[in-house]
Amino acid sequence: MGHNKSRSSVSVGPVDWSDPNLDALLQKVDGWKLDNRSSHAPQEVQIHVSSGWTAGSVISKPAQLISMDEQTMILATRFPVPNGEHVRVDTQDADGTHIVWAWMMEGREGCRVEDRERGLFLSKLRIG
Repeated sequence: MGHNKSRSSVSVGPVDWSDPNLDALLQKVDGWKLDNRSSHAPQEVQIHVSSGWTAGSVISKPAQLISMDEQTMILATRFPVPNGEHVRVDTQDADGTHIVWAWMMEGREGCRVEDRERGLFLSKLRIG
């Protein structure tokens, strides 16, 4: 989730902006959105985050599961999840509720305009 990427020092050469082939290509891609997130729709989930040393201090809030594989999951929440927290994620499907435990690895405020408008934070968690 790091965004400290520097520009390459490699030059691609001059661009002829009046080239009709370039104009046709740019018209084809006009309106495209580059998206790093999964192609499936986000799934509504419930997350449980410990907010202190006692068992009674667990915060339970809705979130969206953006993507998940065998080792990690990406969640969208309306609040920041502290790094290092042990998080329980409850998902629902036709078979009922499934519980996944994960550790918060890194998080950040959403960068997209729609994320900022909705006050979303993105969290990467390690399953286990």
